[in-house]
Amino acid sequence: MVELFSHHLSLPLSPKTIIEELRDKLSESDRILPGGYIYLSDLLSTPAILKNIGRIIAKSFMDQKIDAVMTVATKGVPLANAVANVLNVPFVIVRRDLKITEGSTVSVNYVSGSSDRIEKMFLSKRSLKAGSRVLIVDDFLKGGGTINGMISLLTEFDSELAGVAVFADNAQEDREQQFDYKSLLKVTNIDVKNQQIEVEVGNIFETEK
Repeated sequence: MVELFSHHLSLPLSPKTIIEELRDKLSESDRILPGGYIYLSDLLSTPAILKNIGRIIAKSFMDQKIDAVMTVATKGVPLANAVANVLNVPFVIVRRDLKITEGSTVSVNYVSGSSDRIEKMFLSKRSLKAGSRVLIVDDFLKGGGTINGMISLLTEFDSELAGVAVFADNAQEDREQQFDYKSLLKVTNIDVKNQQIEVEVGNIFETEK
């Protein structure tokens, strides 16, 4: 792992520098996966990186009242946990399969961005209190179907969307934009044939007008 993240005695880095380092890591050609996805697991399983990302996302929403952080199992869980820790609020996990340990659940249908099929997602009725303002956090935004599904779940729980934050956004993807979001990184080109990937800093540092 790069020294910037691994050395606990190193000088504090600015949020922009941290994201620029992640941009460079994400631009490595061996991260390209079939279907326009990118391998992120090594980055999103490194405690120092997660801590930094959690702080950057939380700071971006510090002017919002947030009661909970929501994500979908499983890859978004460490990221959502990191953000929730900084905000000092619970995080809730939406699941794509029904687990008996969740108890009574609410389900919604959503269009999977990876397969264009109608699928279901579930959330335990005990997970979220009515009237909550919720920040949705996910690792990779492609078609937007998963996030749209979570937004639908909020309606079922009489809760409100406070914002959406993603680690990386595939800017090449055509999507019906139904929500605003903040991204740390923006993938502008994925060339699977030539094994090339282009990544920019996302809109997380842009000042809202």
